[in-house]
Amino acid sequence: MSLEKLVQLGWYKAEPSSSKEIADLFSIVDRSQADLKVEGISDDLRFQAAYNGVLTLANIGLRASGFRVSLGQGHHRRVIESLEHTLTTQDATARERWVRKIKSHSQKRNTTSYDLAGGVSPTDLAQVIRDLGLLREQVNEWLKATHPELLKDDSKQS
Repeated sequence: MSLEKLVQLGWYKAEPSSSKEIADLFSIVDRSQADLKVEGISDDLRFQAAYNGVLTLANIGLRASGFRVSLGQGHHRRVIESLEHTLTTQDATARERWVRKIKSHSQKRNTTSYDLAGGVSPTDLAQVIRDLGLLREQVNEWLKATHPELLKDDSKQS
């Protein structure tokens, strides 16, 4: 199902983006990457910082495509699922894999935020950090290939 069809269902709404908005969203990713390196905080909070960066990268794909999640429940899930439609420099299987990975990170983030302190293992943390770096590279490549007009200064997004 296309993003346009999902707009008709009320999941997303069409709304153009700008290079300033994309740069501002990348500044959130930058902050997340800096925060997750703070070793004086728990692995749970470092995981949450990395997850926030991953979620923001998915949102960059959605916003660069000219869409925004409609208000309502399931905001994060809809941002994550939008990657199946936005990261078009990847094949469908790779995009589906990203959605599964990020949903798994989301479940871990929910558990550590609401149910259990100390639930993030060193392996969990390493995986989300690795995924953040890889997804950032792929979103950058996708933006350069499909929406270069939204990259004010690509040196900041590398």
